[in-house]
Amino acid sequence: MSNQKGKPLLTNREREVFELLVQDRTTKEIAQQLFISEKTVRNHISNVMQCICKKGDKHMEWLS
Repeated sequence: MSNQKGKPLLTNREREVFELLVQDRTTKEIAQQLFISEKTVRNHISNVMQCICKKGDKHMEWLS
């Protein structure tokens, strides 16, 4: 998934965090596995959710 300029919407790290999140891992587990802080994990999750919401808005505009 990329934007109109060909730049990926998510960074590699955001993608890693998201994949672990959908595997039902906790913030603490993700942080330990990726050797980052829990706050960094929460920041990545927030970025992913913002991206998903923006993408969803565009789909909603297209449908209306």
